[in-house]
Amino acid sequence: MFWTAVNELKSPENAGMIVRSHVAFGGEEILVIGSEPWQFKKRAQGFSRRLEKLCGFRYLKDEAMFFDWCRDWRVIPIAIEIAEPPTLLPDFAFPDRTAIVIGNEGRGLSPAFRGRCAATVTIPQFGPVGSLNAAVSASIVMYELTRKQSVGRAILEAKYFVDQAERP
Repeated sequence: MFWTAVNELKSPENAGMIVRSHVAFGGEEILVIGSEPWQFKKRAQGFSRRLEKLCGFRYLKDEAMFFDWCRDWRVIPIAIEIAEPPTLLPDFAFPDRTAIVIGNEGRGLSPAFRGRCAATVTIPQFGPVGSLNAAVSASIVMYELTRKQSVGRAILEAKYFVDQAERP
């Protein structure tokens, strides 16, 4: 079970891509920290494929509310950030009830915020890029978090279907 938390995310494109991956990987709610409710207009919907309609959102006005929510719901916050020394993603065992936290596109997550998380996980990179896009990072982590689960869905005509009722 996982939740996706975003702290001060600004880009509608990133919001749309994160929603799409969150729904694809079977996340619970998306926790939006410190931002006004997301508006899914044309730019964001171009990336979300309008999947925000299948997603629950919880808006938390600040970081303190987020950590209170995690405590109350027994969810373990895991920061996704470049850190030194790194805890690399392939070596990390996610708790059963995880909130993966993605920071602002420019600033990332502050050291104080990361210090309140149970762990900070870094995605290893092998080329000369300084960092990955927020939505790309979220998608990689969601995949790693769920990759050992049974898919349990049929693939038909290059799309996944839960059951025959979804077929066109």
